[in-house]
Amino acid sequence: MQSADGTLWRAECRPCPMCGSQKTKALGVRGGRAHREGKGVETNVVQCVDCGIIYTKPTLIPESNPYARETSEEYFQLHDRNQKTESGKSLAKFAEGVLGCKGKILELGCGRGELLAGAAQCGWDVYGVEMTEDFARAAGANGVNVEWSSIQYCESLNHPEAYDVILLAAVLEHLYDPHETLTRINRALRPGGLLFVDVPNELSLTMRIGNLYMRVRGRDWSINLSPTFSPFHVVGFSPASLKNALTLTGFRVQKFDVCRWHNDLPRGTSFVEKLERLSLGTVQSVGSRLGMGDGITCWAVRV
Repeated sequence: MQSADGTLWRAECRPCPMCGSQKTKALGVRGGRAHREGKGVETNVVQCVDCGIIYTKPTLIPESNPYARETSEEYFQLHDRNQKTESGKSLAKFAEGVLGCKGKILELGCGRGELLAGAAQCGWDVYGVEMTEDFARAAGANGVNVEWSSIQYCESLNHPEAYDVILLAAVLEHLYDPHETLTRINRALRPGGLLFVDVPNELSLTMRIGNLYMRVRGRDWSINLSPTFSPFHVVGFSPASLKNALTLTGFRVQKFDVCRWHNDLPRGTSFVEKLERLSLGTVQSVGSRLGMGDGITCWAVRV
């Protein structure tokens, strides 16, 4: 099948990408007719009954890199370079506080390399992997030693115990085989090394209320795993399922936070669209107070 942007996809009915179970419960439909602007490709969203991971079934696999036509400036147009560089400094300082020393940081899916540039300013040796050539070129221009490669099959992960810290910042939700990637990351870290992960919370109050709202409106839509177009979320986690995934792949959780994220709902012009955006902001505020915010950040230790 082909999406509106010209990307070719093949559909595969896969088992759970984390535990391999075939037992699922349906959460709804997303993409195509199940999107307010008709974007993306229609598929079903399911949750694994055994481990809680949320994924699509059938899973849509791109025949080529769906980001290849986008420049780094287009893809990251809403990202603040300075803010990400400062975040890189904060991550490096936290890791140094836990490890008691500086060392080598690898970021998978490093984009333009701002997080690594911040870590480098704190005295760390930094390395990046990026699958999109233009993004990798931009990271190199930022002074990052970057490998242009698929994240799951990058050369950097073939060196056991090579890194002190590995970053998966807004990346895990894009991976078709998170179990394999986390397992290889575990091998690439030294004993006691740190993994940083941040992902959307697919069981946040926003997601729960959003799916209920769709049912009230008579739609079989799911808002989980949004969006179905670039940047393509294909697997989703809750606090419980992320902790379980890390435990399964040889990690111990060091620090875990559920937080509020920004309101991504487009600013509409109709009364209903404006009301939806205002309501989302209210739900996000309540969710963050209840520990059911939209984002999860986690530090885990290789055991």
